Amino acid sequence: MRHLVNGALLGLATVLAAGTANAQVGLLSNTATVSLSATKASALTVAINSGATQTLGALTDNATNNFPSSVNITTAWDLNAGTNVYLVGWFATPASALASGGNSIPSSWVKGSVNSGAFNAFSNGPVGGVGVAGGSLTLFNEVLASLSGSRTDNLDLQIDLTGQALVPGTYTGTLNLRAVVQ
Repeated sequence: MRHLVNGALLGLATVLAAGTANAQVGLLSNTATVSLSATKASALTVAINSGATQTLGALTDNATNNFPSSVNITTAWDLNAGTNVYLVGWFATPASALASGGNSIPSSWVKGSVNSGAFNAFSNGPVGGVGVAGGSLTLFNEVLASLSGSRTDNLDLQIDLTGQALVPGTYTGTLNLRAVVQ
């Protein structure tokens, strides 16, 4: 009889244990969450690869004076919107793009040519807030086929003194370059 009681108790313990195990099947924990955020910023850059310093050893009155080397410029973009990239060059003070003491060369006498195109004066207005009135030149307008890309251009510069005479001196100035997306 003792075997019967022990067997019954063992059977009852097995049933109770199985019942407890079955009750845990399908039990779910709370849901924990992880917030994710990742940002990739848009980029628009202008780099001067060579020709950042331009020097003319001798200016000649009543002639076109070409700087001896091109300015090699790479413009790169990685954007999330926009249809055009413009590269604009400008002089901060158009009346005196280059100055020597109280004497100056206006920006309209300074001309630029991109990739051997026609020379044009820095005498236009700004584009998209880049540049100044009367002292700017759009060097290129790239219609975007892709929101990511780059281009490298050669900018030739000259001081056109046709019909002009300068007071002798060393004339210095700064040409600014900036890209803008429209």
